[in-house]
Amino acid sequence: MPGEAGGGLVEVAMKDGRDEIRVPGRPELSHSADAVRAGDVLFVAGILPVDVEGGLVGGDDVVEQARFTFGELGRILASAGCGFEDVVKVSMFLTDVDDRPKINPIRQEVFGKARPASTLVEVSGLAVPGARIEVDAVAALP
Repeated sequence: MPGEAGGGLVEVAMKDGRDEIRVPGRPELSHSADAVRAGDVLFVAGILPVDVEGGLVGGDDVVEQARFTFGELGRILASAGCGFEDVVKVSMFLTDVDDRPKINPIRQEVFGKARPASTLVEVSGLAVPGARIEVDAVAALP
């Protein structure tokens, strides 16, 4: 069951056989949970490089934005009792696909030997001006 995730107790709202998870210190940018647990599957909502006040993290540096975004993914996964090794699918949205080689070392660092199914999409823009990366994921809960 979810517990603490770097800053306080995780909020879990049970609704119709699923758990909606809110992690402390995460911004509320839309009508969305940080993650939803349905059975043994965890669906992590899109994560932008944004602090709790909604401010862009990392400026125009896609590497710093990616480092923060994957760090937040780790916090959300931990809140549900799992980790990067449990991720079965990850999607990355970049405003410039040529940034892929810049962020791959961070991705390799966090996933280690795990190789989740992956999708990479270049987009014309993201929900927060200046954001260059967004990541979502699906994990199989241990």
